Amino acid sequence: MPLSLTNCVDNNQNSSFLDVINNYDWSSTSLGSIESWEPQFKTVLQLCFKSIFPTYIYMGPDWTTVYNEASIPVLKSKHPHALGKPAIEIWHESPELVTKLDRIRESGQGIYGYDFYLEALRDGYREEVYFDYAFTPIYKSDGTIWGVVNMTTEVTQKVLNNRRLKTLNSLSLQTAGAESLEIACHTIMKTLQNNKDIPYALIYIVENHNDPKTGLKSLIARLVATTFDEICKEDLANGKFKRHIPDYFPETNETINLTKISDQGNDNYIEVKLATSTYPFLKCDFWPIHLVMKEEKHIQILLNDNSQAILLPSKLTFCNDRNLSAILICGINPLRKLDDQYMEFYKLVLSSANKSLMQGMSIEEERRHSKILADLNHQKDTFFQNISHELKSIE
Repeated sequence: MPLSLTNCVDNNQNSSFLDVINNYDWSSTSLGSIESWEPQFKTVLQLCFKSIFPTYIYMGPDWTTVYNEASIPVLKSKHPHALGKPAIEIWHESPELVTKLDRIRESGQGIYGYDFYLEALRDGYREEVYFDYAFTPIYKSDGTIWGVVNMTTEVTQKVLNNRRLKTLNSLSLQTAGAESLEIACHTIMKTLQNNKDIPYALIYIVENHNDPKTGLKSLIARLVATTFDEICKEDLANGKFKRHIPDYFPETNETINLTKISDQGNDNYIEVKLATSTYPFLKCDFWPIHLVMKEEKHIQILLNDNSQAILLPSKLTFCNDRNLSAILICGINPLRKLDDQYMEFYKLVLSSANKSLMQGMSIEEERRHSKILADLNHQKDTFFQNISHELKSIE
C-alpha cells in the first residue's frame, strides 16, 4: 500500500492545514513522489504532525522542509510558502541553520542547544529570534542519513526579558551615588553603551530661565551627555570630552532655545506606520524636543536612514527654584519590533535614569546649600570681627 500523508495527519487538526499538506505536489521537490519514500518515514511524520511542539523535518539533499501546525505561529508569514521548500530558501537570512544540518549529515550525531540565535524575515522586517532546539538524524534502510527532525521552542521573549533586566540592574547599580546632575547624565550614558536594546542614547536637560532684565521666560535645552562621548575622569572634571554625532541623526544642537520653535506648526512632521512597530512615527529634520515638552509624552521618530528612535520626557521635581526636565533619547533596536513590552522597558529605563538624576541633583543642592550657609557664616564672623575691632578702637 503506498504511503499517504493523509494517514499521518490527525483528523482533529485544522482542516485548512490538513489540505495544504495533502494537496502539496511532493513530486516537484527533490524527494520525488510520496510512493518513492521509504515506509519508516510514516512513523516520523506521525510524530511530527501529532507533536504539540513546533516540529520540522528537513529531508533530502537540499533539506526539503515539512512541519506541523504548531510551527505556523513561529514561521508567521513564511507559511505556507515554506512547505516543501529547501531550508536555505526558507531561512536564507540565517544560513547558520543549514550549517547545523550539514554538520549532522557529516557526523551522524544529533545536537541540541539553548538560545540559538537566528535573524528571520517572517513578520515584515528582519528580526532577532532565539530558540531552544534538538536535532535528531533520520536514517534510511541503508544506514545513510535521509533527514533531520528538529523539535524547537521559541524563547525570544525570555532572552529579551533577561537581557533587559540586566540593563535595568546595571543602571540601578552603576548610576547610584552620582555626585551631581552632570555626572549622573554621563554615568547613565556610559552604562547604556554597547546595548542591543538601546543602540545609542542622548540626554537633554531642559530648564526654564527668567531673564532679570527683560522679565521674559525662555526654555533652554542643553545636550549634556551621549553614548557617543569619549571621556575619562580627568576630562569630565574639566568639562572636556570628545563627542561623535552620527551623520544619520537629525539636527543635533548642543543648546536649543525651545521658546523660539515651540509655536511652530508640525508641517515638517509626517506620521507613518511601520511593520516594525505598533506605534506611529514622525519624520523630522531635528529632534522634536519642543513637541515632547508641549505634549508631555513620548514620541517616536524616523531618522535620516529610516532607523528609529524614541524621545522620553521626565520632570526633575525638587525643592528648589530650578524648573528642570530631562529628555532621554534612545535608539530602537532595528531587529526588534517596538511593541508594548519594548515600550514598557523604555519606561523602566527612564524611571531608573530619573532616580539617578534626582539623586545627583539632591547632592548638588546639598553642596550648594552648604556653600551658602558657609558663606553666610563667614560673612557673619567677618561682621562681628569688624564690630569687635570698632568697639576696641573706641575704647
